Amino acid sequence: MDFRQLRYFSVLAEELNFTRAAARCNVSQPPLSRAIRQLEEQLGVALFIRDTHNVRLTAAGASLARDAARIATLLDEADQRTRKVARGLRGTLTLGFGGSTVYSFWPSLIRGFKQLAPDVDLSFRAMSVLEQIEALRESRIDVGLIRLPVLDEMVETAAVYQEPLSVALPSEHPLLGASGPVPVRRLVGSPFVTYEARRGFNFQADLHALCRFARFEPQIVHQAPSTEAVVGIVACGEGVAIVPASAERLRMRGVSFRPLETKGLPAQLASVTFGIGWRRDFTSAVTEEFIAFVRSLPEVASEEGKRKTPVQPG
Repeated sequence: MDFRQLRYFSVLAEELNFTRAAARCNVSQPPLSRAIRQLEEQLGVALFIRDTHNVRLTAAGASLARDAARIATLLDEADQRTRKVARGLRGTLTLGFGGSTVYSFWPSLIRGFKQLAPDVDLSFRAMSVLEQIEALRESRIDVGLIRLPVLDEMVETAAVYQEPLSVALPSEHPLLGASGPVPVRRLVGSPFVTYEARRGFNFQADLHALCRFARFEPQIVHQAPSTEAVVGIVACGEGVAIVPASAERLRMRGVSFRPLETKGLPAQLASVTFGIGWRRDFTSAVTEEFIAFVRSLPEVASEEGKRKTPVQPG
């Protein structure tokens, strides 16, 4: 049997009247009658009892009607699933994340997307920003939640939010004796722990720029690939670091934080920007839906309305 025959049969099984069934199927009565007759011939059974005044289902017809209802439900579900996949509302989204983002905007962003697309299966990969860029280039993840800017020809980005900077200090550091923000100039002579220098990132360049505003060059003694690692080295008493304020939520023993004094600093050095990144030349429908969701957020939409390129702070 084909879908046309099954549809005609299902409608006739409900109406038990050829004229009304034909009207519902938008055909004249003769084609509907022929389709039902051909179906009965193919199955080798009578599906309806016909007389001058009535049309009734046979036992075989009643059985097929129940199966046809289940088939119709399955077809409708398949139709909805297919449309959701095409729209990006069903499928799998692999997300890279790491560092302080997990303590800040990551959870609320994901909860918001799950409300929009509850049928999307999320897969998480914990990795540093540097690892996320490589994973995006190799299509091992669909979207990365990263610190911006990322200067990579294969990766497109969108800024999501900004947060202030903090100074991470070993627990016995003299600067912890005073409260309030720490000016960069107070870090003169301190050994620095910072992020690894990699192509496409200017995190170290931002640190040098901050220190130059205070008229000194930082003495970098350790480099690490992630915020957790940077803060961990500070906790060992090996130096100080300038990190996103959300790093304070790591609650690591041996390290304390003070806000960075930003008075007089250029805006691009006074805060850090986080956002999403994805491979420029390939995106799935689910990835496109996630990107569209992020760009629809009021704070993102307002920022993108002010500029044609992403924010470029350190």
